[in-house]
Amino acid sequence: MSGNTQESTKAFQAAESGLNQALNAAGALDLNKTDPLCLDGSAIPFSYSQMNASASVCTAFVQNTPPKRGSGYGSSVEAANFDQGSTGTSGAGAKAVVHQGVAQILPKSN
Repeated sequence: MSGNTQESTKAFQAAESGLNQALNAAGALDLNKTDPLCLDGSAIPFSYSQMNASASVCTAFVQNTPPKRGSGYGSSVEAANFDQGSTGTSGAGAKAVVHQGVAQILPKSN
């Protein structure tokens, strides 16, 4: 049973690491990517040889909204909202899926 827990933990850690790396990847937040399943092949793959695991991250643009109240931004900007999903897989085949929302502040488009 402990082997299953270890493999599940590796898959989760790979999924989380994939999300972190995707935020640092140039062009990961693209307003033209709207497919949340990345059926177009736009998922970003990551490999972690030290823990024998991998992750695949898909980022999709959802919509533009006003920035949250109290964030300190004025009315001249908007928040581009994205959904990021990461599927982590361990070497033994355990999988974990993690989602997070990300907002990028942009000048308001007229």
